[in-house]
Amino acid sequence: MANIFLTRKCNLKCPYCFADEFVNKKNEEISIDNFKKALSFIKTNSDFVGLIGGEPTLHSRFNEILDILIEDKKINIVSLFTNGLEIDKYIDKLRNKKFHILINTNSYKDIGEVKYQKLKNNIKLLKENKKKEFVLGINLYSNTLDYSFIFDLLQTAEKNNLRFSTAISNSNKENTCNALENFKRIKPYLMQFLNDCLEKGIVPYNDCNAIPDCILDIKDKRVLLKLSILGNKTKNKTPIATTNTCLPVIDILPDLTAVRCFGLSKNMRIPISDFKSVEILRTYFYNNIDIYNRLTFISNRCIDCNSRLYDKCGLCFTYKLKAMKKIKQSIIRQKIKKKVK
Repeated sequence: MANIFLTRKCNLKCPYCFADEFVNKKNEEISIDNFKKALSFIKTNSDFVGLIGGEPTLHSRFNEILDILIEDKKINIVSLFTNGLEIDKYIDKLRNKKFHILINTNSYKDIGEVKYQKLKNNIKLLKENKKKEFVLGINLYSNTLDYSFIFDLLQTAEKNNLRFSTAISNSNKENTCNALENFKRIKPYLMQFLNDCLEKGIVPYNDCNAIPDCILDIKDKRVLLKLSILGNKTKNKTPIATTNTCLPVIDILPDLTAVRCFGLSKNMRIPISDFKSVEILRTYFYNNIDIYNRLTFISNRCIDCNSRLYDKCGLCFTYKLKAMKKIKQSIIRQKIKKKVK
């Protein structure tokens, strides 16, 4: 999948925002012409596109964008990544089965009672309109976050699956920490969250920055196994994963340059016009960024880890950026020396 970044505008200020570099810094949105060009580029290899922001529903011509996607027979799935506050304005078009909606939820303590109630009402609206293709998500950005609100919203949605992401200490300011030690510190909180999900019959699935398997003990793995069994019983197609492969997502910006993902947006930006297809671009990012992840470790215990060597560690690349850059520079210097000789 590749995503199209529609607008910098956002009606929230989430404390964990992954797109903080882009959001609300200036009033910029993708033109309809550039949107069509980005869509054509994605269609070279895929029938699946994501809409991101900012808050994508705040694009001044969002209705027109929805029409383009509905009419395009080569696009079968559109993932809308939204905070859910403006869904009611577009419900007639979002009923279309093409649109799969991921609602990134926030607690009333973070967004206020008024917006929280609007979010809840819009979730009810989706359910009342018999919209099945939507899922709720939560970002665990602090080990003091009271996540009980998500169970209230899941009950409203009548959903038993949940997307979650660990965003604790994952900002650029903090990514020099030893990620394994940080995960050890927050593990009790994360495992309590997963235990609570299990108790309530909720099957969570990990988006990114997965809990490293190496810090889990037998008791923890039993919980994950029970969640997997629950997922199979409820025919949930996205059961809990302790480790995941992090491959280039491809986020296309309004100026038609692309980044590997928001976390690495400062690392490399490439014009999509330099590539014939999105898969060739994805391979380019992999060869110039991801491959160095295999050569980088943040702890001595990572040296012989198969998960690291085969890109299945799950830890966000932002933890390793500095080390990855040094290794890449070292390899380039070695190549130059060989050429000189």
